[in-house]
Amino acid sequence: MKTFRLISIEILEKSGDELQNKKIDISAGLIIDREIDKDRWLIECLIPRSYMDFFQSKKDEDRELVVQVRISKAENPKATIVAKINSINDIEDEINVILIGNLVNREREQIEQMLQELIEAGYQGASLLKKFKEKNQESFF
Repeated sequence: MKTFRLISIEILEKSGDELQNKKIDISAGLIIDREIDKDRWLIECLIPRSYMDFFQSKKDEDRELVVQVRISKAENPKATIVAKINSINDIEDEINVILIGNLVNREREQIEQMLQELIEAGYQGASLLKKFKEKNQESFF
C-alpha cells in the first residue's frame, strides 16, 4: 500500500444543468492506494461537523460520489475518484469520513462533460458508474 497526504477534496454535484464542485474543508486527511484491486483507493478525512448532514444523506442513499482530490502538495493536479462513503465517525468536534473508490484516469474537462451527459440521460448510482466506465473505455479507441 502507498499512503499520501490529502491536500484538498471536492465533490462534483449536479446543480440544475451543470456540475459544480463542492469544496470540503479538511483539517487532516490521507489517501491510500490499496494496491489490492487496480485503481482502488481509500480516502480518509477529518472535517468540520457542519458537513455531517451532507455526508450522512449520501451514505444513507448509498450514492456514489465523484470526488476530486489533490495529494501531497497544492501544486499537484487533481485526481478524480468515483467513491462511496464507507463510514462516518464522530471525533470530538469533527467527523471522520472514509470513502473507498476507483481512480478515473482522464482529463477533468472530459470527465465533467461525460458525467454531465450521463446524469442528464438519467443515470445514477451503480448504473452511472457502469455507463461511465463503458464510455471511458470507448474514449481510448
